[in-house]
Order: sequence, then C-alpha cells, then structure tokens
Amino acid sequence: WLKVSRVRGIDCHRTSLAPLRLPATMLDALAVNCLITVPGALGLLWSAKQWVAVSRVKLDGHPDLLAKQDAKAQRNAADVVAEMTKIAKTIQDGAMSFLFAEYTYMAVYIVLFSIVLIFFTGVPTTIAFVVGAVTSILCGWIGM
Repeated sequence: WLKVSRVRGIDCHRTSLAPLRLPATMLDALAVNCLITVPGALGLLWSAKQWVAVSRVKLDGHPDLLAKQDAKAQRNAADVVAEMTKIAKTIQDGAMSFLFAEYTYMAVYIVLFSIVLIFFTGVPTTIAFVVGAVTSILCGWIGM
C-alpha cells in the first residue's frame, strides 16, 4: 500500500490514505516586507492621483451644455451655478455637522472602552485599540 511518487524532484512516500505533504517554503524578509508595503504605497499614490483629478473639476454649471439645451438656460447660467454652489455648500456643512456629532460620541466611547481594556488586557492592546479607532476616524474624515 505504500506509493512512491516524485513531486518537485522529491521522492514522497505515502500510503493511499495519508495526504501528500509538500516541503514548506518561506519567503525571505525582503519579499514579505515588499508584499506589505508596496500595495499600501500604491494605494496612497492612486488616492493622491484621484484627489488631484477631482480637485481640478470646476463647478461652473457647464454653460456650453446649458446653452445647447435651451436659450432660457443660457441666460440663467449664472443663476444655475449660484444654486449649484449653494446646494454643494449645504451638503458640505451637513456632512461636517454629522461628522462632528459622530466623532464626539466616538471619543467618549474610545475613552470609556479604553479604561475597560486597560484593566482586562493591558496597555499594548489598549494602544492598538486607540490607534485603530483614530485611524478609522481619519478615514471617515478623509472620505467626506
């Protein structure tokens, strides 16, 4: 019942019921570090590229497109742009008010839960929790 097979140049002896086990290979430290840091760096570069692209968009109401739709819109293009700006400002103010209220609650929770964590798990876990919470808050702020 003993089978001999050759896998990757290695003789593997096994019974028909036992699973085939290949020798474990590990990546070197440089490869592991690259697999950790390179995707993060690429993500940051892509985010910066997209931020620049979005920041270049002008809020002008596309007057040439308005003029093609009808003559009345051409005369009122300035009014349309003013209304768009007003609506955008209202949305931005609402989003910032929401974030401020949410982060106030989160700050209280972080402090209270950190006190509980420090007694049950110790300082390193509490620091990890606070860093994770602050990172989450920063992601929400940047996303808005």
